[in-house]
Order: sequence, then C-alpha cells, then structure tokens
Amino acid sequence: MGRNDLQDWRGGFDAGPGLTISFGIERSVSLNGNLVTTTSLNVPDIARMGSGQAGAGSTAATMNLIQNGAGNIFQAAQLSPSAAATVIQNSLNDQKIQSLTVINATANSLSLLKSFNAQTALKDALANSIGVR
Repeated sequence: MGRNDLQDWRGGFDAGPGLTISFGIERSVSLNGNLVTTTSLNVPDIARMGSGQAGAGSTAATMNLIQNGAGNIFQAAQLSPSAAATVIQNSLNDQKIQSLTVINATANSLSLLKSFNAQTALKDALANSIGVR
C-alpha cells in the first residue's frame, strides 16, 4: 500500500449497508452555576448527511466570548473567521467557571454484529453437517 493509498483512507469511513452512525457535540459554559452559553451540532445519520447539514457545521464554528468583570479586552482579529472557539475572560476573584464539551457518537452496529454472528453460526453448522472442515 503506497503513501497515496493511506491518504485516501485518512479522515473517512465507509458506513456500509444498514449501518447508521450519528454524531453530536455540545459545548456549554457556566458561571457561578448559571448557564451562560451553549453551542451544539448534531448529525443524526452521517451516511445520509446532505450538503445542507455539512454546511451546518459552520454553526459549530462560531466564536463565543464570555467576559466576567471589568477590564477584559479581546481582539477577535487574532482568530480565524471560521474558528470554533470559546473565549472566557475573568477579572474577578472566587468565580466558579465550568466549560464542558460533550461528544456523543452512536452506531447501530450491534444488530449487524448479531446478524454476522448468526450467519457464521449457520455456515459452520451447515459445514459440520456435511463433514466439511
């Protein structure tokens, strides 16, 4: 396998027939127990993702700015316009700041694995019944 073959494999996958993969990211920031901002991106079926959903990825590429207290200065020009960033600035003491990123990924592969195991068991049983090893 040459170098170009590996490049073709990177960053992708083949969902295959009957396989459903969903993916979601949710980012949230709380300040002193109060939810300040939340951003989410959900793709219910990656294999059937259309160009509209692919473009919806830009909603996850938003910049959130949280400033707590006086004297916070932020220069957005330092970030790429397509950056998915959360900037938290705090100039106060004794603040509880929580930033949480949750990634959810699911696949319906259990039923496919059960089906594959059933097919293998049937093939083995048939082979054993006629004496083929």
